[in-house]
Amino acid sequence: VAEIKAECVALASVSFKHVRRHCNVVAHVLAKSSLNSVSPCIFLSGSDCIRKILCNLVA
Repeated sequence: VAEIKAECVALASVSFKHVRRHCNVVAHVLAKSSLNSVSPCIFLSGSDCIRKILCNLVA
């Protein structure tokens, strides 16, 4: 939490919203996949793992 608050200081506007864990699976996978990246990650299309998660949530 302290890390998040420190990073937010540089932003003009920040808001947080609690979501249930099962609704946050895609965000978790995206965040985890970018942990080892040395540059900012930009996703222009969904990866296969994201498509599978979304299809499982809809089914």
